[in-house]
Amino acid sequence: MSDRTINLGISSVLLSRIADDVGHDHLWKAIGYLSQWASGVYPEVHIYFDYDCDLVAHYNDPDCGRQYTIGAVWHGDHYGFHS
Repeated sequence: MSDRTINLGISSVLLSRIADDVGHDHLWKAIGYLSQWASGVYPEVHIYFDYDCDLVAHYNDPDCGRQYTIGAVWHGDHYGFHS
């Protein structure tokens, strides 16, 4: 298992608001999924708020310049993950 740095760039106030809107379980499952996706490939992930209740994860490998981005889009009753 590789080490990974996870940067959650969302304030606690905003996290609370999103959790109130979508439900704590939905929010933390989405953050958990985004934080663990391709964990053996990308040593860095930056998760941040995008729009309304949507989240974005940007994956980076600074040693080789490889990057990838996934969005967690709120669909009213669940998050869908899209790249």
